[in-house]
Order: sequence, then C-alpha cells, then structure tokens
Amino acid sequence: MNTIPNIKVGDKVYEVELIKSKLTAESQISDTAVIKDWIESDLKSQSKQDMTDGVNYYDCNHDILKIDFREYIVDGQKLIDSNKANNQLINPFHRLLVQQKIGYIAGKPVVFTSEKKELTTIINDILGIKFDDILVDWIKGASNKGIEWLHPFIDEEGNFDYVIIPAEQIIPIYDTSYQKNLVYIIRYYTMQVVKGDETEERYKVELWDKEKVTYFIEDDHGNFIYDDTEPLNPKYHWYSFNTNNPDDKKPSSWGKIPFINLDNNSEKTSDLKSIKKYIDAYDKVSSGFLNDLEDIQMAIWVLRGYEGTNLSEFMRNLIQFKAMKVSEEGGVDNKTLEIPAEARKIMLEILEDKIYEIGQGVKMSTDKFGQNPSGVALKFLYSGLDLKANTMIRKLKKALSEFVWFVTEYVNNKNNTSYDYKSIKFTTNKTIITNETEQIDNCTKSIGILSNETIIANHPWVDDAKEEIEKKKKEQEENMYGYDLEGVVNE
Repeated sequence: MNTIPNIKVGDKVYEVELIKSKLTAESQISDTAVIKDWIESDLKSQSKQDMTDGVNYYDCNHDILKIDFREYIVDGQKLIDSNKANNQLINPFHRLLVQQKIGYIAGKPVVFTSEKKELTTIINDILGIKFDDILVDWIKGASNKGIEWLHPFIDEEGNFDYVIIPAEQIIPIYDTSYQKNLVYIIRYYTMQVVKGDETEERYKVELWDKEKVTYFIEDDHGNFIYDDTEPLNPKYHWYSFNTNNPDDKKPSSWGKIPFINLDNNSEKTSDLKSIKKYIDAYDKVSSGFLNDLEDIQMAIWVLRGYEGTNLSEFMRNLIQFKAMKVSEEGGVDNKTLEIPAEARKIMLEILEDKIYEIGQGVKMSTDKFGQNPSGVALKFLYSGLDLKANTMIRKLKKALSEFVWFVTEYVNNKNNTSYDYKSIKFTTNKTIITNETEQIDNCTKSIGILSNETIIANHPWVDDAKEEIEKKKKEQEENMYGYDLEGVVNE
C-alpha cells in the first residue's frame, strides 16, 4: 500500500494521516486548528511580505511614501517642522522593468500547434484571445511575487475556463520527500460578513486535493468551521449531467490538483528583491534634492542690533514693509546653503546604472550606441533582458505543458477522444527592437542560400511566415505584382 509522506508548511512538518482524520465532515472546531496554524504562519512569512512589496512597487506604492522629511529628532523627541518641504518622489523602475519583460516575452501571442491539425483548432478555439491577456497577468504576477497561480476549471455550463488566483491567497503544501509532490492547496481570502448593523471581515478557506474541495469559514472566535452556506461541502472538482436531466449530476475529478504555478525563477523570488534597496536609495536622493531646492528659498537670517521685540515681528516687517530697523552697530545678513548638485547627479547615475544592471533591463541610451545602432549593438543592449526572459520562458513552458494537460483532458472527456497533450507545442516570439534596414539587407543577401520560409520568417515586417507565403502564392497566381518568392521580376 502506497502511503503519502509527511507534509511541510514553512518550518513545520505535519502527519498526513492525522490531517486526513481531522479534515472530515464530522470534525469539530478544534480539529481544524491546523488550518488556522497554517494561515497564521503564512501571513507572517517572508515570502508573503516579499509578494506585498513586489505588488506595491509595481503599483508605485514605494516605501518613500512612508517617510516624512519634515520630521527630526531633538533629545530623543520627534518633532515636525511644518515649514520644510515634504516631497516624496517615486521612480517606478520596477514597474518599467517588469513591463519590459512582459512585452519581450508576451508582446506577441504564444502560438499553440499540434501534429494533429484538428487538435490545434480545438485548443485555440477553447483558449481564445482571452489567453493572451491571462498570460500577461500570469507573467506579471510571477515577476512581482516570485510565483503566480493559474486555476483551470469547468464552469456550470460545462465549458472549460481558467482564471488567475493571486499567489497571496495560496499556500501550496508539498510532501517532505523532495518538496515536489503537491499534496494540498489552501486558498484563503477575506470576505465581508454582515452581523446585525455591522460588517466584519473574515477569512474564507478552500482546501483542494486531487478529487475534492472543502470549504471553511472563520467564526466569531477566529477559528475555522465547515462552511454550511455551500450547497455541497466538500464537493468534487466538477459535475457532469445530461441537459435533459440537469438534477442528475455525476461527480468528476481531474485526478490532480487544478492549480498551476508559474515560477519567476528557481528560487521563486520576485524581480524586485535584488533591486529594492537601490530603488529606495534613488527615491530618497531625488526626493531629498527636490526638498532642498524648495527649502533653499528660506534663507537663514543673521541679525545684529535688531530693535524689534521678537523674530515673528522681524519676519512680518520683512514681508510687509520690505525693511527692518537696526541699531547703528547692527545689520542683517542672509545665509543660504549650497546644494552639492554634482555629487547628487553622480549618485543618481550610479544608482540608475545599478538598477538596470542588476535588474537586467534595457536602458535606452543613444549616447552609447548612437542614433542608428547595429544589430550587434542591439543584441548587446538586450543581453541582460534576454537572459532574464529565458529563465522565465523555461518556467513558462513547464507551466504551459501542465496547463494543456487540463485542456486536453477536458477535450477527451467531452468528445470521447484520446489526444495526447504532449503533442501540443507552444512557441514564444520575443519582441525586440531591430535595425530594420540591416535586417532586410541580410534577408536579401540570403536569397538562394536559405529557404524562402526562413528568409520570410526573419523579415522584420512579417509576423506569420506561413500566412505571408500563402499571400505570395496568391499574388503569383493572380499575377498582380509580378514578383515571385525568389524576388526575381517576372518579365
């Protein structure tokens, strides 16, 4: 008899058989304490904090917004100088770098193909244009959080569908052997509960395994109980039924947990983690510089022999009468601070270079490559982004392979077919700025050396080589322009 190893959540190891005995429909409140323990540990974990940081910085909610530049400490006491400037400049490098990465990988649609043409048509019909948008959100989520989850499901009408489930809501539970076998998925999220005249926020929990999903809800005491508002609890992954008798439902399951993770990298770290301190420093330096520029307008006045009674009277006379009275030995001098502008400029340049270097982004700079950079220069410019994107693409291909398993399983169950999901291939088309003149010239020089399809596929104006070849053949047949595929004019 095969037994499932113990499972690990954070630093804690739990006995699977013990958990199974607790998480049953007859369980009492105390029996579900393990779920409460998992959620509390997850909320305090560093990984969830990193996810929050990644999302915040993508949404331009930087830590600089928490800094009050008017504050200062005197004898251990915090004071506020309301006359000082308090500009908090946000420099959205993380957002820019993530958008570069998304555009580079998914700027052009991922192409699904199969040796069986009918399967290619079926897959593309099921996924539709919705998948292009979902893919962008999937990559964005993984880049911001280190991991993002896609949930395939069959809706109430029996259609295949899929949706992004934010990684902040997910606790993946693996066995302790190699941390690869997914034993459970816990999804938890907040919901509003009306209690009398007040509304309270509580957690709702979904516990997924390979066959069913069980629902829990937080009670008044912060414990989790079975959610009796769900018509079926637990319930199978989906139910099939005859349209003539919709009440006669047959329970079905995928046989695996219907959640697919897209990892940003092998460490599951966000794109922000390695550059956050550099972005914070850039925000501080640029904000401090602007604040100093505003504060410099407030000169420091040095008074000698002033005949007024207090400093407030001095400022009033200065503003209202543009003059003040002093004794014969007195005088008034104003002192201003000099801002080390050059030092700050150099510091900002160093920080920006570090952000693009460590963040592996493309910093467009014509002073380095000129107004019309060559293909070699552009490849060098994109080298960091290409390395980062290739890491994501490897993870994406693995995730897409798992995703098309669910799609193919749905097709086989619905149509009584036996398609193999491994026959489905997917191609990503990177988006890169090119030197079109140079690229077209290289295509022309390759005529007679490479196949027409290869040349057309590498032409900068062509998105779909097969479609372009069909257009050329049609032109030849109709003799519209008199050019053949070899580029030779027909006399």
